[in-house]
Amino acid sequence: MAIFLQQAITGMSIGGIYALLAVGYALIYSIFDFTNFAFGAMMMMGSFACLFAVNSFGLPIWGAFAAAVLITIIISLATELVAYRPMRTKGSSRLTLMIAAMGVDIFIVNLMTLILGGNIKQVNYAWPIRTIAIGPVNVGFVDILALVSCLVILVFLWLFLDKTIYGVAIRASALDTNTAGLMGINTNTISFLVFAISGLCAGIAGFFFGFKYAVYPAMGGISTKAFIASVIGGLGSLPGAVIGGLLLGVLETMISGYISSTYRDLFSYAVLIVVLLLMPNGLFGKNSKEKS
Repeated sequence: MAIFLQQAITGMSIGGIYALLAVGYALIYSIFDFTNFAFGAMMMMGSFACLFAVNSFGLPIWGAFAAAVLITIIISLATELVAYRPMRTKGSSRLTLMIAAMGVDIFIVNLMTLILGGNIKQVNYAWPIRTIAIGPVNVGFVDILALVSCLVILVFLWLFLDKTIYGVAIRASALDTNTAGLMGINTNTISFLVFAISGLCAGIAGFFFGFKYAVYPAMGGISTKAFIASVIGGLGSLPGAVIGGLLLGVLETMISGYISSTYRDLFSYAVLIVVLLLMPNGLFGKNSKEKS
């Protein structure tokens, strides 16, 4: 029972990070009907911002957090303004936008590899608390911090989308972008907000991944798991993204703990295939037509 509890808490902490990334995927997909495959590169930039903030500049933990979030928001907005918005203005298809997103991802990853090399780096920060006792088990402090922080941020994000005028505008645009524009909603402002929020999610995920694991240019590949979580929950569904992320994180940890970490990815992709076969729109997704 103790091992199960420890695996569950660890899995939920990883799942919380997956959920943040999946929400970033879902937000952009719900509005613009394309998957931003550059999301992993943005998360990686957040981790590197955290690395340099601590290792090179000696900033405290809150400074590293601010640096990670600021960098990813700036990069997210830059890709929207320089790449995606001009293409949407020209009437490019969502396939073209996804290809452009892949290009942005490859460019950022290779640029960072060229500048910094592909070596694995560690954030040199000694946490004052390493483990926390929860019942009969000791759980890593970073795991608890990541889980609680991600859940709190997701709650605040839900409140923003549900209770504020900008959140209502974003949800209206998700239902029908053209009609929202006709009703007086500034779609450029909405796109600015959506990409800023997705950059925020990527920065927070990069912050925790940087501290929990290691930092290297190709680390953004982990965002594939968040994409799987988003698909399982239903592309474009924010509740689905959160639940899909938590489920996937717990599943992977249980597989690693009780079977073997070798089969972790195998089970993740197997679940994805089963969900797509039985529920093509995911757990909470809805049929949608391509937005123009």
